[in-house]
Amino acid sequence: MASFAFAFCVLLFFITIPEQFKKEARNSPFAGIAEGFAFLKKEKGILYIILTMALINFFSRLTYENILSPMILARSLGDSIALGTVNACMGIGGIVGGIIVSFKKEDRHKVVALFLPAALSFLLGDLMMAFGKNVFWWSLAAVAASLPIPFSMANQHTILYRRIPTTMQGRVFAVKNAIQCSTIPIGIILGGYLADYVFEPFMNSANKLAETLKMIVGAGAGSGMATMFLCTGICGFAVSMASCFNREIRKLSELDSCGGFHTPTLAS
Repeated sequence: MASFAFAFCVLLFFITIPEQFKKEARNSPFAGIAEGFAFLKKEKGILYIILTMALINFFSRLTYENILSPMILARSLGDSIALGTVNACMGIGGIVGGIIVSFKKEDRHKVVALFLPAALSFLLGDLMMAFGKNVFWWSLAAVAASLPIPFSMANQHTILYRRIPTTMQGRVFAVKNAIQCSTIPIGIILGGYLADYVFEPFMNSANKLAETLKMIVGAGAGSGMATMFLCTGICGFAVSMASCFNREIRKLSELDSCGGFHTPTLAS
């Protein structure tokens, strides 16, 4: 409540947003959305970044913001302190990552700095969460998963703000947010269903593949959800690394090194 009140007062009394008097006439409220899509159709590198981040959001919602709590409770015999510790470590990792990003120098290769942290988050965080059997490993996985995220988000916004002209940013970002957030409810709904009706029953069966996976993630309650972390770790890492080598996305790095990015005005 205190942080909300502080932020509200700052926005109300100290932030002035200049009005843009010259506005293009539009036939309908959806005209701006159409213009945003038209811009992304031309800027394929930015479109691919948005689609990749939407897929990354999907993988993360399948596990971290969905089955993390029930998995830890199932594998720790309902230990609420263990769950609280892991959640605290996840928050600490994000804060530390944000502080480091705030003070470090700007990355020259922003595309790599966008997707490499995401890949490391999946590789170290998800896989360690799957392999872990106690609070120490789960907490370490939580830090490894959350600490790289601010690096990825900072470089994503740097690329977009510099590449998208100021006059188009509102329309393009509206489309960007719609696309990237559209996969979040899908991941949340699907993750719970997969845990209850697919992965947990599968890991409790006598299937040969399940017996092999038990040697990696362990057996018993929560092993199916741990297997889901294993899957999202591999898939998220693969998608993130593939994006680093996408031709259209790599062109954005070339534009950055040549000074080809648009420079946004202070009003943006």
